[in-house]
Amino acid sequence: MNYKHYTIVILSLLAFSACEKEDIDSPTTDNEVNQWIEQTMRDNYLWYSEFPDKSSLDFTADPEAFFTGLLSDKDGKDLSEGHHYFSQLEKAVATKSIYNASDSYGFDFATSSLKDGSNTYKIAIVLYVLKDSPAEEAGLKRGDWILGVNGSWGTIQDYDILRNGGSISLQLGEAQENGNELAPTRKVTLNASRAVEDTPFLKDSVYTYGNKRIGYLMYNHFAAGPDEYDYNDTSYNLYLRQLFEKFKSRTVNEFVLDLRYNGGGLVSSAQLLASLLASESALGQPLCIMEYNDKNSDKNETLPLLKTTEVMAGNLNLQRLFVLTGSTTASASELIINSLRSYLDVRVIGKQTFGKTVGMTIYNESKKYGWILSPVTFHIYNKDRKADYEDGFHPDVAIDEFKSDLAGFGDLNDPLLGQAVYEITGQSPLLRSATPRDNREIQYNPPLSYKDNLLLIPKE
Repeated sequence: MNYKHYTIVILSLLAFSACEKEDIDSPTTDNEVNQWIEQTMRDNYLWYSEFPDKSSLDFTADPEAFFTGLLSDKDGKDLSEGHHYFSQLEKAVATKSIYNASDSYGFDFATSSLKDGSNTYKIAIVLYVLKDSPAEEAGLKRGDWILGVNGSWGTIQDYDILRNGGSISLQLGEAQENGNELAPTRKVTLNASRAVEDTPFLKDSVYTYGNKRIGYLMYNHFAAGPDEYDYNDTSYNLYLRQLFEKFKSRTVNEFVLDLRYNGGGLVSSAQLLASLLASESALGQPLCIMEYNDKNSDKNETLPLLKTTEVMAGNLNLQRLFVLTGSTTASASELIINSLRSYLDVRVIGKQTFGKTVGMTIYNESKKYGWILSPVTFHIYNKDRKADYEDGFHPDVAIDEFKSDLAGFGDLNDPLLGQAVYEITGQSPLLRSATPRDNREIQYNPPLSYKDNLLLIPKE
């Protein structure tokens, strides 16, 4: 059976759940939760002036419905699935680790809709595989097509089956020479899902072309450490500094930053990364301006590019930067592009980014109320007070990676990385032959999980 006409949709990878559980002193009624939500939002929400009078609110409502009823239409974006709000209210089952990739097979995937006559089938394509995961143990790799689960092929009834659960078998496949048809190849077995570290560091490389030494980093989300709510754990930031010290020791003088699936994260991590990339003369200068509502104008802050001994040890003193993007590149990733354009020539290669010019503050009252609240609390601008990317950044060179077989991260066969290398060196990498699939109708939907599309700062 030949399956044709496939549509790819980006989905987020990992269902989040807690790794360390603690007792939560939940209130006896929703009223207490809603009182906290309303007061916190009225004090801090960017569009609090649109709230109705307190007397008209139903504080006995379900907290999620109550919270959604407070949100402004300015909050979020209209997507094909409906309106997606940036502000979030999350039920807490622990005080830590909702970002951790707990209970996961350890791979991310896009989805595809295949049509064969009157039948439509669901399949998936692997985007990346995390280390020390069931997916890595099974030999799953970027670019694999998943045609079926547990013995049947040509259909995946529910994509959640690919995220976590017991041991499952996957039927893999590959495209035929005409580029329009898929056929089964081999089966792999995934062990039961388990806690998997969702590291942001997926690949780093250095390429040498004469006097050009090109650094490459696939950085998948902005996190200070494995546990986003443990602000004392900055192990990822430490690793990032050490990595750039290695880049500097190898005299890297050009850089390609791969943010194609990066939906955002912590401001502090974005500040560190920008400081390591910026020209040395820019250090100490403004990175971005965070502007709160009129009740909190005393919180308005100009965040600088860091000029510490640790940053100087890894700063690359770049004059230009190449950023690889996808339609889910958002928030803190867009902060990097917008803010560094005040100091560097930033070239964008790939897909138009998501478009998010606001950020949230985390109010973690899981112990007291059983909920974690992250409302939009500030606008963010670059040092020139520009933030004109509500519809995302248009790429300087538009490239759709799904038009041919996916190359590994850091592989010069990757058309996004290959384009950056070409612009730096004037030399085209020797791309492997691949049958283009120009007839693919491709639709991207940004991931709507709590982890993604966030620009976050902790409550002071």
